[in-house]
Amino acid sequence: MKNIIKIIPILLLVFVVGCDQSDSRFRDDPTSGWVEFFTAATTTGQTASSVTIPVEINVPVYENGLNITYTITAVEGDFTQFVSSSGGTLFVDPTVINRSASITIPLMNMDLGRNFVTSFDVTITDVNVNTVGIGVDDSSVTAHRVTIPCSNPDVLPADYFVGDYMIADVAATIGPGNGTSNMAPGTVTLTVDPNNPNVRLFSSPMVPAFTGGTPFSASLSFSEDDYVTLGGYIGLGISCNGADEYGFTGAAAADSGPWDVCNDQTITIQYTEDPNGSCGGPFPSSFSLTRL
Repeated sequence: MKNIIKIIPILLLVFVVGCDQSDSRFRDDPTSGWVEFFTAATTTGQTASSVTIPVEINVPVYENGLNITYTITAVEGDFTQFVSSSGGTLFVDPTVINRSASITIPLMNMDLGRNFVTSFDVTITDVNVNTVGIGVDDSSVTAHRVTIPCSNPDVLPADYFVGDYMIADVAATIGPGNGTSNMAPGTVTLTVDPNNPNVRLFSSPMVPAFTGGTPFSASLSFSEDDYVTLGGYIGLGISCNGADEYGFTGAAAADSGPWDVCNDQTITIQYTEDPNGSCGGPFPSSFSLTRL
């Protein structure tokens, strides 16, 4: 029992000393410290109405609050079409107990389709308390880059994914499983469907080992929900079980890849191979298109 009584004061002493050492930076003046951003960059959603940037408050005591001034400067493009100010002041309420706050910047014109990227820096420039610094060392994050990405329009540009592309299998079953391919590698020419500006037409030999290299007509459907897939059903006139036709059809939206109006150099198209189960399917498959 005596040993236990002796040990307890020692443990208490270690606990007190440990806490004092962890707060040694603020022991002399708890109103001193620094502010910085938690992260260095954010990419907004295509149609986001605002962007929120968390700020870390490394100050134990700020009884009257803090005014943190920041500026907004261009990096790529003209940010003023999306942001109405070039800076502002964030007030950190003294009642906040988690030592964090956020700069929220409203965004405008985000519902418009755009085929360009815009970015700007939000930089902390001043704190109204002279004992509070901007960052503590060179590793501190005092500037945060905001990127506004391209936004897909409801109607594709007339020159988007139009022209000559190299086509090749990415994932396929029956063709490669028999020493050939589903989409015969080579050049295809994409054109705009005259009845739908969001559809591209092309023709290409498919499963050439079994169809003799006959070209089949196909289409790509670019959805307003930002995914692209093979359009419609393509029957290839062959069968493994003698009853059901082997062919290709578009993949479900959840299984389809995205499209980006800022990129028409390469894309991967998901589709469903053998949807009728003629040859053991259906199989999830895909092919790539790369601009020449």
